[in-house]
Amino acid sequence: MAIERNTSKVSPVKQGLSVFGFSVRIKYIFLALLAFCFYANSLSNEYALDDEAVIQKNDYVQKGIAGIGKILTSDAYDCYYKQNNANQHLTGGRYRPLSIALFAVEHQFFGESVTARHFINILLYVLCSLAIFYFLQHILLRTHPQGKDIAFLAPIFFIIHPIHTEVVANIKSSDEILSLLFILLVLIFSIKYREIKKPAYLFIGLLSLLLALLAKEYALTLVVLLPLLFGLYFKEGYRKSISKSLPYFGIVILYFILRFAAVGFPHQEKELDILNNPYLLATPLQKIATEIYIVGKYLWMLFFPYPLASDYGYAQIPYRSFSSPLVWLSILAYLAIVYGSIKLWRMRSILAFPFFFFLLNLFMVSNFLLNIGTTMGERLVFHSSFGFTVLLAWAIFYSTKNLKLVQRKPIIISLTCLLVIVTGAETIARNKDWKNNFTLFTKDVNTVPNSVKANDNAGAWYINLAEQTPDTLQSNAIVCKGLIYLHKSIKLDSTDVNAYLNLGIAYSKLINPDSAKYYWDIAKRLFPADPLLPGFYKLLGQIFLYTGDRYAMQGKPYNAISQLENGIRCVPGNADLWFNLGGAFFNIARYDSARYAWTKTAQLNPSYPDLNKWMGMLPK
Repeated sequence: MAIERNTSKVSPVKQGLSVFGFSVRIKYIFLALLAFCFYANSLSNEYALDDEAVIQKNDYVQKGIAGIGKILTSDAYDCYYKQNNANQHLTGGRYRPLSIALFAVEHQFFGESVTARHFINILLYVLCSLAIFYFLQHILLRTHPQGKDIAFLAPIFFIIHPIHTEVVANIKSSDEILSLLFILLVLIFSIKYREIKKPAYLFIGLLSLLLALLAKEYALTLVVLLPLLFGLYFKEGYRKSISKSLPYFGIVILYFILRFAAVGFPHQEKELDILNNPYLLATPLQKIATEIYIVGKYLWMLFFPYPLASDYGYAQIPYRSFSSPLVWLSILAYLAIVYGSIKLWRMRSILAFPFFFFLLNLFMVSNFLLNIGTTMGERLVFHSSFGFTVLLAWAIFYSTKNLKLVQRKPIIISLTCLLVIVTGAETIARNKDWKNNFTLFTKDVNTVPNSVKANDNAGAWYINLAEQTPDTLQSNAIVCKGLIYLHKSIKLDSTDVNAYLNLGIAYSKLINPDSAKYYWDIAKRLFPADPLLPGFYKLLGQIFLYTGDRYAMQGKPYNAISQLENGIRCVPGNADLWFNLGGAFFNIARYDSARYAWTKTAQLNPSYPDLNKWMGMLPK
C-alpha cells in the first residue's frame, strides 16, 4: 500500500547564524531556571488578597478532593456569597473551577501548606514559559529567518516582565497561568494533529481547550485565533481554516452548557456598588473614554511596568472625557496596532498572530463588552503580554537586521542582560510586597492613594496589627493610623460598607462605643443582612456596659445611665445591662425606673445573682 504524503505539513526554512547558538535543551534549562529564580523568594510568602475567599474560607476547597463535585457545578464565589448573606452579583457570574479544583487537590495532599501552593504556582509559571518557547520554536516561528532567536528571546522577556508578579506571587491568580498554559497546548496540538493526523493529538487539543475554558474565559478568543493560525500557518483559505476548527467549536458549546448549568445565563445587575461596577457614576461617554484610556495605560505598563499595585479600582483612575489628550493618544496607538495587524494578515505574515493574540485578549478585559468588576488589573494583561513580548523580541531583531552577527550579538545579549538585572530587581522586591495582606496593602496604599479598596484594606490591617500588639498605648497608636485610611475610604466612597464596619471596630478598640455605634448603624442601613453586624452589636453592648460601670464608679450616674441605655439599644436581651441600669437608677432614687430595669433582668435571667436582694431594697 502506498503511503500518502501529508501535503499540509510546513517545512522550516533555512536560518542564518544564531545570536543564541546553544542547544535547544540548554535553552529549556535556562528558561526554567530563570523563571524559578525570579520568583523563588515568593516561596516564603503567606496568603494575600483574594486567597482568603477563594481558598482559605472556601468550604469546597477545604473538603479536598471530595469538594471537586461542588466546585465544578458552582460559582467560583459561591461559598463567599453564602457566608456573607449575598447573592451572585457579578455580570455573568464567575465560572472558573479548574484552579479551585487544583486548590482542593493541594489541600488533600498538602493541607494548608502555603509554601506548597506557592511552589506549584511557580512550577505552573515555569511550564507556561516553556510552552511559549516550544510553540514559538517549533510552530509559530519555524519558518521565520530569525525564528530560533526570537523564539528564545520572547520567553525571556515574558519571564522577566515585572507585571507578572501579581499572577505568580498571588496563589489565587493561578487561574491566569492555567488558562494561558492550556491555550498554548491547544495551539500546539491542533497544529501537530493537522500535520501528523494522530488522533491522540486531536484528543489532547480538545481536552486542553476545555481545561483552558474551565480555567478562565480567555480561551473564547480561540474561536477567532485558531482559524487565524491555521490560515497563516498552512497558507490556506478562510473556509478551510474554519472547517478544520469545527471540533474545537464543539468544545466551546459544551463549555457554555456546563457554565449555564452552574451559574445561569449571563446577566447585568442593575444596582451594583461602585467597587464592583467602577463606572456606576460615569456617563456613557465618560465610560467609553475611560475604557479607551485604560487600554492605553495597559500598553504603557507593558513598556514601563512601574510602579505596580494590587488595585486600580475606584477612585484611583478618575473618569476621563474625550477632551483628554491621553484618550486620543490611546486611540491613535491602537489604530496603528490594528492597522499593522490587518496589514500583516493580508500579507499572510505569521507575525499577524501575536498582534491579534494581544488585541483579542486585551479586548476580553477592556470592559467594552461586559463589566468585569474592576477598571484594570495587572493580572488581566497576563495573556496579552505573551503577544507583546513576541512582538518586542521581533522588533529588536528587525531593528538590527542590517548589522553583522559580530555586531548584533553583543548588542542583543547586553540589552537582554541589562533587562534581566533591572526587571529582576523590581520583580524580587515586588514579590516581598506580596508577603501577606499587611505588607501588600500598606505598601500599595502609597502607590494608589485614591483607591477605595487600598485605603479600606490598609486601615483594616492596621487594626488587625493592633490586635496583636499587647501594649495598649502602642496598640491605640496603630489603630489611629488605620483610622486615617478608613476615613479617607468613606470620603472617596460614602457607600463603602466594609470601611464603616472597620471604623466601628477601630473605635470599639479605642473604647469609644458612641462612635463605633454611629458607624455600625450606617453599615446596617447600607447592608442590613451583613452577617457580622449581630456580633458587632453584641460586642458593643459589652463596651457600653464597661463604660457605664466606669462612669458609675466616677460618681457620674447620668453618664452611666446614658451609656447603659445605648448598650440596651444594641443588645436588648443583655441581662447585665438591665441589671446595672437598675442600679444606676437606684443610686439617684429613681425607684420606679430601677424596678422596671430589674424586672426586665428577671425576665431575661430569673436566677440572676443578688437580683432578689436588690429588688427587696426598693420601697413598696
